[in-house]
Amino acid sequence: MRMRKQILVIGGTYFAGRVFSILTSRGDSGRDDLELHVVNRGRFPLNNLQHVTQYVCDRHESEKLVSMLPDGLVFDAVVDFCAYEPGDIRTLTDALAGRFRQYIYLSTCTVYVPASGCLSETAPVIENFGSSPEFEYAGKKYALEQELIAACRNAGVPYTILRPAFIYGPFNYAPRESFYAKHIAAGQPVPVPTDASGRFSFVYVYDVSAIINRCVANEKAFDCVFNLAAPEIVDYTSFLDTFRQCYGSDFPTYPVTVRQVIEQNIPLPFPLDEDQLYSGKRAEELLDFAYTPFATGMKKTVELLKDLYPKK
Repeated sequence: MRMRKQILVIGGTYFAGRVFSILTSRGDSGRDDLELHVVNRGRFPLNNLQHVTQYVCDRHESEKLVSMLPDGLVFDAVVDFCAYEPGDIRTLTDALAGRFRQYIYLSTCTVYVPASGCLSETAPVIENFGSSPEFEYAGKKYALEQELIAACRNAGVPYTILRPAFIYGPFNYAPRESFYAKHIAAGQPVPVPTDASGRFSFVYVYDVSAIINRCVANEKAFDCVFNLAAPEIVDYTSFLDTFRQCYGSDFPTYPVTVRQVIEQNIPLPFPLDEDQLYSGKRAEELLDFAYTPFATGMKKTVELLKDLYPKK
């Protein structure tokens, strides 16, 4: 009988983590040899998922967390979806000393210095994030990347850092795709910025799950950073064109300028006047991975949104 690899998942019930837990339990995310031990605060129970055990515990209660896990079990990998504050990773690696063989951390592409063109993993990161709320999230994520590298080097185990672009798909709590679905469902016209120059990269949440699984116990992913970004370059026009095609029917829109968006505080979900473009080629090449086409992933996403937000 084949031995299943033991994976400690921190988070795992919100968006990307939830999809990861569900798909991996089904063997629908590239491999069927993983046993998940999911630690979170239990907001979304993971009932009836095969090969998944849920432990309801705050990650910051490290002594309690360790006491709940099976005695002596050494995890083939830790997959961390929810380290946000400095110290989150160090506290966990200290508590799990000698009990993990790899640490995979979900960071963000926004750690890079803003620039035009597609940024690779070698692009400069922001050295001084300052106190701006806009950069606080990215600043903490980058600090945690450095914390992870130091902790793993000290423990003598490999790390893997994943930096996703805009993630889309089922269970997305960020008001991105749902911003448009809610407007359409309510019969409200969708604002369309006519002079927005921003361009951005996306990654389908199913692809995030699949890439994580390709990284587990994979020497090609050891001590490596990967951007997670499909190759399509998307702007507001192409996003809405794709959304309309996936929706299957037209919907009312109205034009706005970038200035009007700012003055009227319209909560459009993507950058208006800057690029957030990233290259995901390293994952394609080193992990032999093919990203889901944007239109394909959005079609599946929109079908779920139509059920969630039916027209009134």
